[in-house]
Amino acid sequence: MPCRECGASHLVHDDVGSLVCTDCGTLADPNQAVLTSHNDGLITSSYLAPRTSKGWHLAQTKQDRDRKNTIAMNTFIGSVLSRLNNPGLSPRAEAIFTHAMVKGNYRWGRKAKLTAGAAIAIALREAHKSDSLRDIAFFLDDSPVSLARAFQSLVSLLDFSLASADPAVHLPTLHAHLQSVMHPETLSPSHLPGSLVSIFTPLSLQAAVRTATSLSHIISHHSPPLPLANLPTPPTACALLILGLEAEARAPLPHLKELARTLATRFALAPGVVSSRYKVLYDLTEEWIRHVPWLDQFEYKGKGRGAATRSKVPKRAIVAKGIKDVIQFHQQIWSTRMQSQHKVRLDLELDPDDVEEEDQGDDESMSTPTVASSPGKRRKIDKKGNAMQAAYRLLVDPLSSGALDAATFSNGVSLLTHLLTCSPDELSRVRGTPPTRLQLLAASRGGSTAEHIADEELFASGELEGLLRNEQEREALLPLFQLNWNEEISREEAATGHGKPIPTETKRGAKRVDVGALARLLGGHVDGDSNDDEGAVFPDPDDTDTYQWGWDDYTITEPTEPELVRDWRSGPLDDEDNDIFGEFDDTPGDRYEEEL
Repeated sequence: MPCRECGASHLVHDDVGSLVCTDCGTLADPNQAVLTSHNDGLITSSYLAPRTSKGWHLAQTKQDRDRKNTIAMNTFIGSVLSRLNNPGLSPRAEAIFTHAMVKGNYRWGRKAKLTAGAAIAIALREAHKSDSLRDIAFFLDDSPVSLARAFQSLVSLLDFSLASADPAVHLPTLHAHLQSVMHPETLSPSHLPGSLVSIFTPLSLQAAVRTATSLSHIISHHSPPLPLANLPTPPTACALLILGLEAEARAPLPHLKELARTLATRFALAPGVVSSRYKVLYDLTEEWIRHVPWLDQFEYKGKGRGAATRSKVPKRAIVAKGIKDVIQFHQQIWSTRMQSQHKVRLDLELDPDDVEEEDQGDDESMSTPTVASSPGKRRKIDKKGNAMQAAYRLLVDPLSSGALDAATFSNGVSLLTHLLTCSPDELSRVRGTPPTRLQLLAASRGGSTAEHIADEELFASGELEGLLRNEQEREALLPLFQLNWNEEISREEAATGHGKPIPTETKRGAKRVDVGALARLLGGHVDGDSNDDEGAVFPDPDDTDTYQWGWDDYTITEPTEPELVRDWRSGPLDDEDNDIFGEFDDTPGDRYEEEL
């Protein structure tokens, strides 16, 4: 069948399933359809570039990851500002965060979270509101100290000039001014009466500053905002410091006008402004005291609660004693409110390389930097040089009170070098014990040998005698010593040291004696039957010469007649006596010693 277009012949095509012209490609039957089941092949081609060292898939590029993280961070910033009742500041905080990430070239991670918190604080500061660093740190799940450092770094990076709306920023200045006024040799004239100086001297001014700072935070975070928060901060700071001093003294301060005038001169303020601001804070604190459940309420004299009645205790005294309770009560309220809120969730896609660098940066920030080194290399610590410097310092000034600092000690200085170079006061402080008399004398005279310190100077007057026992103590302990030695020593023997000789060898010999044999041996006799003598037990002859038999006592004596003694020592015994010992060939003396 020829083609209708060109007249050429048709050819059957397997893929199409129809006749196709070999010249023009026209189908013989255009209406013919191919079933989908006939196409069993899989598409192996892809529109994505292969993943090689020079390219990434579109879903895994750095730009896409940054875009997702930016969206997540903007959502987080808006959620935090909504929790702080300032949702309208979200665009400004997001713009500050984006600008800081680009200019500082920060990586995504903990540094980015701290930068977002600092951006929120800057936006609040620009709106003349409290920066709320503690609240922001709670939502970031980080410490307020780290957030404050990030805030200062971001302000320096972006060259911001911010005026704080928190009166607490002026408290360190007032603290230094008050200390200079209290100092007796100050060049500036003092306007404080002597009674105030005597009250402030035993007080801790630093504790008063902390109390005033806590009151400032309560005022700044009060909801709804107080009108006091929109007023200039220097007079408020002066009034807060006065309340902090009264809280530490637990009593109202006298000469209030003179104290207000002294603090107002630091900021060139009128004393009346500070006094009026103190009156506002005083009334506000009195109102807060009424809501503290564990404090006693005001007791009034008279009937009713009108103008004619007044409290039994002065209100200033009640306020001075209740300021710290108010601070504690508001701290509990803040903790309960924060714990009831759920933390804002923030999910960031981090690069594995960024995570490793961030962990290394956290470890380096936690450790104390000792040697300035380049970012890419770690400088080798010269332990020998530090030891030589310590030795030079010891030779130049051995008794110097300046000890090695922590950085030098951590750089490889041995403990022995540190102990040799440190002062006796520091050594006693480290050990927790006061220096001895020898250490003090050695430090003052430059050595501890006999040439520098004599033996008599090692003990103070009467110190050595106090270590020895006196005569009464020795007399009291003498019976105890005699009891331990198991013998009684006379005073003469104890004084001269000559007593009874102590036997060093155990006496040997028999403890049982046959009385009949002994009587016949000695040539005597014992009344009674000889059979009754068997089994008699006698004490050791060396201890005593008396023995007991039945109800009678007997004494063993040697024969006094010369014939018996001569016969006993030289002559042999008869057969009857010899039968007692059996058949032996030894002499009677040997037999007697053997029996004994």
